[in-house]
Amino acid sequence: MSENTLTEIQELETIFTTDEGVVKAVDKVSFSLEKGRTVGVVGESGSGKSVTSLSLMRLIPNPPGRIVGGRLMYHSRTKGLVDLTQVPENEMREFRGNEIAMIFQEPMTSLNPVFTCGDQVMEALILHEKMDKKQARAKTLELFKEVELPRPGSIIDSYPHQLSGGQKQRVMIAMAMSCNPRILIADEPTTALDVTVQATILDLMRKLRDTHDMGIIFITHDLGVIAEIADHVVVMYKGKIVEQGSVWEIFSNPQHPYTKGLLACRPPLDHRLKLLPTISDFMEEDAAGEMIELKKSLSETIDELIISPEETAQRHEQLYAQAPILNVKNLKTYFPIREGLFSKVVDHVKAVDDVSFDVYPGETLGLVGESGCGKTTLGRTILRLIEPTAGQISFHGIDITTIKGDALRDIRRRIQIIFQDPYSSLNPRITIGSAIIEPMQVHGLHADDNARRKKVYELLERVSLDPAHYNRYPHEFSGGQRQRICIARALAVQPEFVICDEAVSALDVSVQAQVLNLLNELRDEFGLTYIFISHDLSVVKFMSDRMVVMNEGKIEEMDDADKVYQNPQTDYTKRLIAAIPRGNLGDIKKSHQARNTVIS
Repeated sequence: MSENTLTEIQELETIFTTDEGVVKAVDKVSFSLEKGRTVGVVGESGSGKSVTSLSLMRLIPNPPGRIVGGRLMYHSRTKGLVDLTQVPENEMREFRGNEIAMIFQEPMTSLNPVFTCGDQVMEALILHEKMDKKQARAKTLELFKEVELPRPGSIIDSYPHQLSGGQKQRVMIAMAMSCNPRILIADEPTTALDVTVQATILDLMRKLRDTHDMGIIFITHDLGVIAEIADHVVVMYKGKIVEQGSVWEIFSNPQHPYTKGLLACRPPLDHRLKLLPTISDFMEEDAAGEMIELKKSLSETIDELIISPEETAQRHEQLYAQAPILNVKNLKTYFPIREGLFSKVVDHVKAVDDVSFDVYPGETLGLVGESGCGKTTLGRTILRLIEPTAGQISFHGIDITTIKGDALRDIRRRIQIIFQDPYSSLNPRITIGSAIIEPMQVHGLHADDNARRKKVYELLERVSLDPAHYNRYPHEFSGGQRQRICIARALAVQPEFVICDEAVSALDVSVQAQVLNLLNELRDEFGLTYIFISHDLSVVKFMSDRMVVMNEGKIEEMDDADKVYQNPQTDYTKRLIAAIPRGNLGDIKKSHQARNTVIS
């Protein structure tokens, strides 16, 4: 190992013992990390990328897991070259946090809700740097300024729930940087964030890497994000590295079919596709689980799926020749701000502020904007899950804002919603079959429970799930499978209109592509109409006929989805578009040239 190399993972093997046998989560993985460089580790959930990083930190719970092979060579600041697999557990505290720090995916679950943000950063300084409380507070303020938190003097005494998602992630970065680590492991640190917040976090991490000359291991399922930050890319599949190389090599000439599939799954911005390619377009597995490569190039696959502008125009001509199915007129949803002993209303949060638009039968209307812009409140107000303050919502000419009782129940059958987190949408105590059959029973659909059960089997098959799983519970399924269950449940009551509220934001890009394709197939098969809500403009552009951009409760602009992307009219929309991680070769080349200049 050279002096520049911070760590070299050599033939690492990590296993987990389960009721079904031994699972090899990491299988002979090898790569290295140098000072001032970022290694991007990419792959789907279950590929072994997070277990690899936890192995480096020696945080694998034993039982059921343990490292059974390989070496974790690390250049320590104080102890020189050590193999972390041989370091006694009581000595690992000197390395964790102090020399190797980690940022996790969900900052809210990583921060203690009963302690202030400042106290949680100060704790690490007092423990590892032996500072007193006054020194630790002064250092924490410096760190909060370095990670560009607004009002650091206020945030140091704030609790996690008082901060936005991006601010909480900056607190986590400050905590990780508190002891000036040599290696920073970032495990999906931007997955739950808006594209604009994600862009600022990525920029911050680049600055910190270059300022402190540290190495970063950046874990994600999104190759677009990898292109923005990484120098070297490691692609993992089922515990193994299937390909690795410079970010330029991986993006310009991917060799492995799995890498090609991951690249193809990302919704394109420069053209419209009939459906998104998936990993199964490039590879499949035989009965023994061995990989079979399908001889398809990335460009050929995408070329076959491109929709011409003429086809899009023809579809839109047919859509907009119809009468609207939904009219939203001057809709307002305000939340009161109360203060004082008697909870007097002193102001209002204008979550939806004088919004008007129409939706046409068979259309997908995309609703995009940052967190807090009002898009989710708008979707829930349409369903009367939140009561509107003023305005009108008409569905087939029926004013939804005034109806009650059976009439409202019927509207809620005809307008369904798919939520962001499928796990919290499903009752963990009832089987998925019961979850899908329940709304049919509530609305009195089909002759009896036998007929309803038969319909559940049909729906499970239609969303590519095994009907034999009828009696399984939600925890027995992956995130993508749970979202398919929620889609089947929404379809169970034969709706005309479906609101998809961030329905794919928590999914791997490959699974996301499958679910997006499924939603489009179901729209055409059942004659559905969608409002598709997301903070990801690239996903909204792929799904939508028209796009509505929201900001602070108001509509910034609304037009054909391609027109909004190609010719945005407002600065806010331009900022959203500029923040999308593209992963195109021109941007990678510029970034590479800039990085090499800085390093040399």
